[in-house]
Amino acid sequence: MHGVAMAWGDREHIPALEQDWRYTRLLNLTRRLLDAPVPACGNCTGGTITVQDADGNETTIDCGECGGSGEVGAMVDNEDDGQAGGGW
Repeated sequence: MHGVAMAWGDREHIPALEQDWRYTRLLNLTRRLLDAPVPACGNCTGGTITVQDADGNETTIDCGECGGSGEVGAMVDNEDDGQAGGGW
């Protein structure tokens, strides 16, 4: 499956999931999502912005528009935006 680990199924189980017709739609949707391009953030470069103070000192900070992900519509998975790993 494109060599990418899926959040809803471990890589080792993909062959078994592909053999089970009940997972066909979910696998197809996952493939389409993995293949879809994610627009880059136009506010930063790779999730960071370099700012310069009045003295000419440069500091690199995380982009506030994309949360440091570098992609539009993608939130960084951290403790500030909920529990990772599919927990409720």
